[in-house]
Amino acid sequence: MESLIVISKVKKFIKEKADMNTSANFFEPLNQDILKACRDAMAHAKKLGRKTVMGKDFNLYVENSDVSEALVVASKVKKMIKEEAGLSTSAQAIDQLTVRVQAGCLKAIENAKADKRKTVMDRDFTAPTSLT
Repeated sequence: MESLIVISKVKKFIKEKADMNTSANFFEPLNQDILKACRDAMAHAKKLGRKTVMGKDFNLYVENSDVSEALVVASKVKKMIKEEAGLSTSAQAIDQLTVRVQAGCLKAIENAKADKRKTVMDRDFTAPTSLT
């Protein structure tokens, strides 16, 4: 599976938020979480009879998300959703995925700090269930 996240931007996000490094293995569980979130959103959109995956189809929806830089590869996300479900993808969906990546990274930073490490690793990742 291709990476749906922009690895360089995720590394930069973690570096700017916590001055921490990121192991190469961190990105696979993050990517798998984004893939699952997309598939869940596709199922939700189809259940509602829509032809477009929207931001509100994601389980961790943030009203008026203020995303300055996408942390997912929009073209790959849109292509995957089109190929797997035949659906279009709204720009708001990309923002919601970025919010999800940010939440996963912030929790991973907390976990790495709790283990007194300066590197965020795959074992630090847990799929976000809330944005707080």
